[in-house]
Amino acid sequence: MRFQSFAKLFAQGCLILVWASILIVASRSQTTGGCLTDAEAKKLIASLDVPTVPSNIKKVRKELLQMVEAQAKLDAKISSDVQKNQGLIPESAQTGERNLIRLCEIFKQTGWLTKDALGDDAFVALVSVIGNNRAFELQRQLLPVLIAAVKKDLLSKRILATLVDGMRVASGLPQIFGTQARIKDEAIYLYPLLNDEKVDDWRSAYELPPLDAQIAAMQNRYLRPVVKTPRRSSPSDQTKGSSETTVLGIDDTDSETVKVQTNIVSLNVRVDSPDPTAATLALTKDDFSVLENGVEETISSFTTIDKPFDLVLLLDFSGSTNDKRTLIKKAAQRFVASARPDDRIAVVAFATHPEIICDLTTAKSELNDKIGKIDINGSSPIWESLQFTYENILKKESSGRRSAVVFMTDAEDNSQNTTFSDALETVRHGDTTIFPVWVNTGFGGNDIGIKKYRMRLQTPLEMLADETGGAIYKVNDLKDLNGVYDQVINDLGRVYSIGYEPKNDAHD
Repeated sequence: MRFQSFAKLFAQGCLILVWASILIVASRSQTTGGCLTDAEAKKLIASLDVPTVPSNIKKVRKELLQMVEAQAKLDAKISSDVQKNQGLIPESAQTGERNLIRLCEIFKQTGWLTKDALGDDAFVALVSVIGNNRAFELQRQLLPVLIAAVKKDLLSKRILATLVDGMRVASGLPQIFGTQARIKDEAIYLYPLLNDEKVDDWRSAYELPPLDAQIAAMQNRYLRPVVKTPRRSSPSDQTKGSSETTVLGIDDTDSETVKVQTNIVSLNVRVDSPDPTAATLALTKDDFSVLENGVEETISSFTTIDKPFDLVLLLDFSGSTNDKRTLIKKAAQRFVASARPDDRIAVVAFATHPEIICDLTTAKSELNDKIGKIDINGSSPIWESLQFTYENILKKESSGRRSAVVFMTDAEDNSQNTTFSDALETVRHGDTTIFPVWVNTGFGGNDIGIKKYRMRLQTPLEMLADETGGAIYKVNDLKDLNGVYDQVINDLGRVYSIGYEPKNDAHD
């Protein structure tokens, strides 16, 4: 992203996005000088009590704005073509570090500089100089001053939260407030959080909106799904990160504890074939091997393809499908007819709200009758409906059984209280395989903008399939639904369930 955007976002204490390649390389920058000694930091903190306007304030303003402008030009060039301009990334990191050292020198001469003294633009520049670099040891030397400035309302809590998260992420620690993310491929990945359950309380204390609200805003702004990166524990994390939590007044009790309910890791494995119509192979446990970090594990449980499934047919009946309802119902009924006799099937339809049309049953006549009577209309709360399906059917009725969701939708989400990130977290903690069926309800053509929009709709569904061992199917004409559902039934017959107890005691 361009530096100008970074400057504004950081100054507002908003989420900072970094292209992955820039962060990885720039974070290797080595601090070449000091910022503040303990004595200098105390002196600067004392200057907060009676801020003054230095006689050379115009010169300081000009220098700060020039720092930002020079950094902006360099970062804009990198962003225009990251691969081509890889060689400029270390230069950008060094420039940011030099700027911060220079700012510390200014502070030593003038004391703290307020927004009233500098003006809005130069104060934004000052904050950006602090945040737009990877010289984290220098930032830590300045941190006590920033905390004191926040207490005296000379700096916003949001800025402090963003800065601390940046320092922790670069040190390999989980972030506290969820302000740091990276763009990779077609998704935005939040860096791991210190504590998912407490993050909104901490954000509120530092004047940040709830994390779900931030995620929803990010998805709307960048037109990409937002994903929480799973946390990996390290025994040294608590010691390394305790200084930031202590000075911020954050209670991270039990934040570093990994709660393990079971030692068994469950995997759903789908066996593909170059010929989608080829007969399914009757594989056994001995045909599979599982390696974790290069170490072969012992398979302790194995479920063959002959074992029955609990299938949930999740159907999008939002307004965009109005003129195709008959086709959707007939295709769903054909899916029911093609399922194996021992597979239990439930049907959930959604339009404004999800609704259980039929609970899990093997009675195909009952299923077909209830599908034919579906009469709902409205918007399209996709992620709320998927969450609803897990909570009200799979968790309650399918414990210990193999399960799958066949998920037909145009992917135009209107959920009010659930983000894609929430839905993905639910999926990650379950053993259900998801088979999304993406229906194109009106986005034809090969215009670049149309292609990007289609990709934006399909990407979350692809991620759900990848996460669960399923597959995504793309339908440009609802008349093709019958063939797709036939393929889904065929692919369901290729899914094996494998469990193992990892030799790795870290449970990460």
